[in-house]
Amino acid sequence: MPRKTALRRTRTRTRTVAAASLIAAAALSLTACGSDGSDTDAKGNPSTVASPIHPDPNTSAVHPNEASDDSPKADTLTGDASDSSSSANRCASDQLEAAWSDFEGGPDMEYDGQQTARVVLKNTGAKDCTMVGFPGVQLQTEHGETWDLRRTNDKPAPVTLDAGGRAVFDITFLASTRDDDRKFAPSQVVITPPDERRNIVLDWPYGGALLDQSGATRPGTYVGPVSEPQT
Repeated sequence: MPRKTALRRTRTRTRTVAAASLIAAAALSLTACGSDGSDTDAKGNPSTVASPIHPDPNTSAVHPNEASDDSPKADTLTGDASDSSSSANRCASDQLEAAWSDFEGGPDMEYDGQQTARVVLKNTGAKDCTMVGFPGVQLQTEHGETWDLRRTNDKPAPVTLDAGGRAVFDITFLASTRDDDRKFAPSQVVITPPDERRNIVLDWPYGGALLDQSGATRPGTYVGPVSEPQT
């Protein structure tokens, strides 16, 4: 066989093998990408933590979860339960009594950082009852302004209240401490227990005003889920 013909055939075979190797490598790369996507979807994405928002140089507000314009708001007509309890033993509004807790001595309306006002829900019925989810919470001023509080993305757990038993939830807020703040001075707090439509109304006992972030997507004032009292 002539030398030139043998060289051509050798080069042709070399190019064919190289092309086949490139095709195989590309197929493996696509398979690996597909596996990564499936694994991520199966595990779920971790919750993201919002960066601090700074309403003014002296105040730092932090919301525990990213929120958007579509984030859920409190509903004063019905509380939101993520896993509805049985209607047979659900804690109904007419068997619950609400009161403010002296948690950490109560809020200081002169403090310019985030703090907590805790609400206690007591089962006044003769039988056990269960609740799970977020209460609806609306702040109201004496002039009729309202503010429906956003909720965290915390996952609620069922809480069972014996007769006379208690559950709690926290309202995290920023007080207004500067004259040039936009202020919201609550006079009443309208509470709707999870899965309920009847409201419980409490007077706001701490005076002062909140930093008005009612239009913010990540406000420093929000409500957490119902939970068992800390011991």
